[in-house]
Amino acid sequence: MTSTSVPRDLPRHDAGPGAGSTPGAAARTVEAPPPDRRLAGAALAASAATAAMLGVFVARPDVDALLPDGRMLGAELVPAAPLVLVLLATALLGVVASAAALARPTARAAGRLVVPVGILEVVAFGIVAQGSGTLPAAGYLVSFAVPVLAVWAGVQVFRTRPAWRLPLGAVVVLAAVGVVVGRGAFADWWDAITTGLAREPWALPAVLLPLATAAAWAGLVAVRAWQRGSLRTATAWVTRHRRLFTIVAALGPLPYALARATWLTPWPQFAGPAEELTLAVRIQGLSLSSGAWLGIVLTLGLILPWGERLPRWFGRRAGRPVPPAAAIVPAGIVAVMLCGAAVPMLVMMGWAAALYFPAWFWGPALALAVWGYAGHRYGVEDGVVDAPGVSDPGSARPAPAARR
Repeated sequence: MTSTSVPRDLPRHDAGPGAGSTPGAAARTVEAPPPDRRLAGAALAASAATAAMLGVFVARPDVDALLPDGRMLGAELVPAAPLVLVLLATALLGVVASAAALARPTARAAGRLVVPVGILEVVAFGIVAQGSGTLPAAGYLVSFAVPVLAVWAGVQVFRTRPAWRLPLGAVVVLAAVGVVVGRGAFADWWDAITTGLAREPWALPAVLLPLATAAAWAGLVAVRAWQRGSLRTATAWVTRHRRLFTIVAALGPLPYALARATWLTPWPQFAGPAEELTLAVRIQGLSLSSGAWLGIVLTLGLILPWGERLPRWFGRRAGRPVPPAAAIVPAGIVAVMLCGAAVPMLVMMGWAAALYFPAWFWGPALALAVWGYAGHRYGVEDGVVDAPGVSDPGSARPAPAARR
């Protein structure tokens, strides 16, 4: 293994004894987790934004999106108004702790603050501040992203795979015809969504900002634990079983995806009588179902070759290793959201909703799948575990040539 396999300013890690004597040694160069300094910066930004939003809620209770019933799990236990003050104090504590970690990353006192404060931030904003609006907000955002991703992927496939151009063109024509025929229903669907957002402009930030804070702090705590070496044995075990965890996680959105897909049939499930469903409502079901199917596909990408190397239809970037953070960060955020939303769903909606949208096993399974993916990309399953104190990324291990 030569020094040119990793940028000069980044650490190198060998793949284990005898790595240099094997043809695939260069492919086993691994990297440490994302730098904790970047995560501390993300935690600072998210905590500050959440604190600013909560400050607005305290100053103007009439716009407080956390006060209505069901918006916060914590409001089921204590009055919502004082709880918002407690959350504001918690966010400000996160600002101080993350700023200290950024200003003096090597200071022992600042380092000792990260884990306890991080756990507090995750519990406060990942569980207590979440409620009935968490999963619907995430579902709508994903359903909005599906058409954009579909268009982008279609363009890439059209450019790089000539054999697929005819069937792709047929799909585009059918989609265009469907939009033209149902343009009134599409307009009603879009109008209902935009009207709801305009009526409650703080509803979406009230879900996303606390979630971002919890996710940033969860990542920072995990990286600190990784650096201290306390996750070595657990990471090796999770990495060895990552395929099982990933398959289980991919089953999580399946009940929801199938139920929403039935809205396009004469036998809609969880939607009331079929004769009462307008075309706009059926389109809504289709969009939400498509987001769930996208989640299944992307989850399986954690164990498929294209989750490590970009596929051929990516054009000039085809064959390049997928940056680990490109999968770990979004999937980790979703895992934090699902784990946090599982408790409010059980408390507020009961087991029927939990079976329909099983966040109680989907979230932990996805977290383990992401953990195993990280361990795989960093070479843990080959006996390589980054030494404590490593905080800069090296080059990720790509998929073996036989699986490209």
